[in-house]
Amino acid sequence: MYSLLVPCFNSEQFIDGFLANIGKLNKPFNEVLFYDDASTDNTVNLLTARGCTVIKGAINKGPGFARNALAAAAQGEWLHFHDIDDLLDPDYLAKVAAIAQTGNYDIVLCNVDWYNTDQKKIVLSWKYSNELIKQNPVAYTIGHPIGGINGLYRKEKFTASGGFDISLRIWEDADLHVKLAGNGARFYVIEEVLSISIRYPNSASANQTAGWLTRLGLLTSYQKLFVDAMARIIIGKQAQLTASTLIMAKQFDAAKSALELSELCGLQVPDNSNSVWALLRVLLPASLRIKLRLAQLKIAFKKSTDG
Repeated sequence: MYSLLVPCFNSEQFIDGFLANIGKLNKPFNEVLFYDDASTDNTVNLLTARGCTVIKGAINKGPGFARNALAAAAQGEWLHFHDIDDLLDPDYLAKVAAIAQTGNYDIVLCNVDWYNTDQKKIVLSWKYSNELIKQNPVAYTIGHPIGGINGLYRKEKFTASGGFDISLRIWEDADLHVKLAGNGARFYVIEEVLSISIRYPNSASANQTAGWLTRLGLLTSYQKLFVDAMARIIIGKQAQLTASTLIMAKQFDAAKSALELSELCGLQVPDNSNSVWALLRVLLPASLRIKLRLAQLKIAFKKSTDG
């Protein structure tokens, strides 16, 4: 049995389009549950009027709490979480269920295309590798963040992992996959686009500064949790990427912390093949290299902005 679980908040404008989209699935879900996260519009009434099953939340607690509540209520052995403003390919469940039914995996993923608001242009494509994720699931899920709308999850494994971290309102879906990998979940990737996300300017993920500060906090927690050498190298690489983004957002103290995290993971700053930096990595201690790298990135980003 397969359960489609849909958190929503002030979503009245998306309801009919979402229901029409899932109505085109070649293999339908056995149950569809909605969780209303204390909407202030007509979301609940519209869903109820269309015969949908809705769990009503009294206080807005965010997507992680909503998804956990849906998972607890679901009757299916397999769970798929989808946002009400996003879409599914008609073949989605038919293809992922075929893999799930083999009994060899706990999570079945697919690729995702992100479209702009008018759905005419792809602005981002998330591609994943079935071969690479199997080699080191922890390192792969840290280095390749996975969203919440392209997975089918064995409920037993999802529950055992603790589900979504309800303290997070950004990056909670990527963090879930790292936790699942850390708990020994078996992954399979269907390397084709079966899930479609629509990017809206007022979404939580649009706040890039908050997102990257959250990312730094998660990477810091992973450094304490995982001792695998490859995972720690990936954490270091992601920390250096995060530092660059934080500098663009003028979060200089946080950027410094990110570079220090990379050093703590054993990946020296900076992670590039420049011959000058290669020499400096030999001659200078971490504290000086971090200061130089921060100064270099500040100048580089200022020039790009001024230009």
